[in-house]
Amino acid sequence: MEMVKKISISIPAISIARSIFGRDFFESLFSLFLCTVGDLITGIVIGTFTGHLKMLPALLILIPPTIGMRGNIFASLGSRLGTYLHTGEIEPSFKMNPVLSQNVSSSLALTGFTSIFLGFLSAIVANIMGISATFQDLILISVIAGVLSAFIMLFLTFLIAFLSFKKGWDPDNTTAPIITLIGDMVTLPFMFLSMLPVMSMDETVKDILVIILIILIFVLPYIKFDKSREIYSRIVKESLPILLICGVLGVFSGSALTSRIEGFIAIPGLLILIPPFLEDGGAIGGILASRLSSALHLGTLEYEKLFSRGVLRLFLLSHTLSIFVFSMVAVFGYLSAHLLDIQTLPFADILIVSILAGEILTIIVNFVTYYTAILSFKKGIDPDNVTIPIITSVIDLVGSVCLVSVLVMLKMI
Repeated sequence: MEMVKKISISIPAISIARSIFGRDFFESLFSLFLCTVGDLITGIVIGTFTGHLKMLPALLILIPPTIGMRGNIFASLGSRLGTYLHTGEIEPSFKMNPVLSQNVSSSLALTGFTSIFLGFLSAIVANIMGISATFQDLILISVIAGVLSAFIMLFLTFLIAFLSFKKGWDPDNTTAPIITLIGDMVTLPFMFLSMLPVMSMDETVKDILVIILIILIFVLPYIKFDKSREIYSRIVKESLPILLICGVLGVFSGSALTSRIEGFIAIPGLLILIPPFLEDGGAIGGILASRLSSALHLGTLEYEKLFSRGVLRLFLLSHTLSIFVFSMVAVFGYLSAHLLDIQTLPFADILIVSILAGEILTIIVNFVTYYTAILSFKKGIDPDNVTIPIITSVIDLVGSVCLVSVLVMLKMI
């Protein structure tokens, strides 16, 4: 009887959302559902590998910016592909042309640059916090995980954008969240798998490998694969400074989590919640960013008017999605912990924390995404290159602070 009552409540809620948002709600909710399920797998990986975090606690500082950077780089690529498809600049085909090849080379170059930067910065922050970590270990783990995941991400980003477009779906509703999901699922296992062999290497070997990687990453971008490098240059020029700033925010996000590492290790079930919570927040922001960017390019957004009706509709869509998505995070996170016999909090506590922290985060997401897209467009910068990286990295930091703050405020850790 109780189950019937729950269903009768949930169906009108979905019907209302459907009547207001139409296919945007269901396309977005579908991709966010996949994102939540996939990120739970990532969270389970963290919960399962708690022993690795005990061996190298600094890895928790590196995890948020590294998995976030995959989403930043390749969700931006997906957003650009969505814009190219909407404006007719490309066809949904894997046949290479200057536009696609320069997007591929720029994505690989950005992956290399940012991987070295994140490893280096994470080591600095770890040592400042009194956590033992070497530059070589974190740089090698970051680069290996970044490069290996990049090749998988490239193929899947093109596949998702092209398939969704061919099926009549709006790539802006699907590409960013699904790519964010795949980035987490692919990158994190590579980080843990590369950790043990890297830490077991001779120090001299580590030094040599780091030097070789740095040389390769800084030399390869200057090799001309195409006669024209205009698109490549613009993407790197506009994206790299933003990505570096985002990397700093991501490292601070990791340090916020690491500051309460004893509490998370004592209740490892909470570690399962971190990836889906942060990445679902980023995915909601990514959907909003992609839609705003496409609307700006197509000239359908009244950006001179403060919070037009269309913008308020998008904000409402974000909050509606947030309630559904962060409830799923709580349900799936709790069930996963119990099925795997991982210690966690009572379900009611997890549900309250997830929804409360999620709604606070969504308010911030709406404002940051909107103003980033509008200001970049007014400055002549392509919003596809900067909005998603900024919003996902801000969410990594703010989301971590929201989650930890709510847990501390409710005296759960």
